[in-house]
Amino acid sequence: MDKINVTDIADQLAEDGEMETEAMRAVSFSLQVMRFEPGDEDPMHAHAEEEIYRIDMGEATLVTDDESVAVEPGDVVHLRPGTDHQFTDFDGEFVVTVMYAPAEGSQAT
Repeated sequence: MDKINVTDIADQLAEDGEMETEAMRAVSFSLQVMRFEPGDEDPMHAHAEEEIYRIDMGEATLVTDDESVAVEPGDVVHLRPGTDHQFTDFDGEFVVTVMYAPAEGSQAT
């Protein structure tokens, strides 16, 4: 069994001045914790893997080519492979957990 605490990881990211870290990895998935503050930038980008985001803290806007949606703690969002996206409009500290399936980078062409 593997177990993490997202709050502890977010606190460590803040202390280290980092925005993200990979917290778990296997062949079938990887899990990252990401932390943003107002003024941070998350450039528009896409991944070759399925992505599932769980909003842990704060509020922001998730923007894709087709739509924008406000997200807040407790929200879960699925993005299909190749979906261009970015988080914007960070309202205070924003922490999100993202799971890639299969593991991030494993589907790169």
